[in-house]
Amino acid sequence: MKSELTNAEYAILGLLMERPCHGYDLDRLIEERGMREWTELAFSSIYFLLGKLEKNGLAESRIDPQKKTRKIYHPTERARSVFRNATVRALADPHPLYPAILLGLANWASLDRKTALAALRRRDDTLAEISARIAAKAKGAPQFLPHINALFDYSTSQLQAERNWLQRTLKLLGDGDGKD
Repeated sequence: MKSELTNAEYAILGLLMERPCHGYDLDRLIEERGMREWTELAFSSIYFLLGKLEKNGLAESRIDPQKKTRKIYHPTERARSVFRNATVRALADPHPLYPAILLGLANWASLDRKTALAALRRRDDTLAEISARIAAKAKGAPQFLPHINALFDYSTSQLQAERNWLQRTLKLLGDGDGKD
């Protein structure tokens, strides 16, 4: 049985550590918390991930007493130490980033300048939309605990940092004013 978790498994296990849930409950929590903005969790992967957690001895399912056709997933005792270790690693260890934009920049010369600059501007527009969605989730949600506020702050700070970098890069690669 493995003890290393993928980020998706870790996210699902984190929700189960809060309280036992069935898949639809998990999907609702993921949506309510805006987790799809900062995790790779699609509805279609929730039951797959629950199955992996169960297979690896980190979750167990029980029939829902209210609705017999549904299973409720609970973390196992073993899951508690695996989860704790994963949380310490997630907080302490920087994770190297290998974003596709670095490959795009490495292959910049394969595009004409106008197309490449337009792609960077489209990226900036998309980042602005994502940032607005996260800000709306943060404002529309009930008062958060400090660590949840820090999560939203981290996400918006990272997005703003990339947008600032994009503006500098557009000037560097463009004609100095962000236009081609």
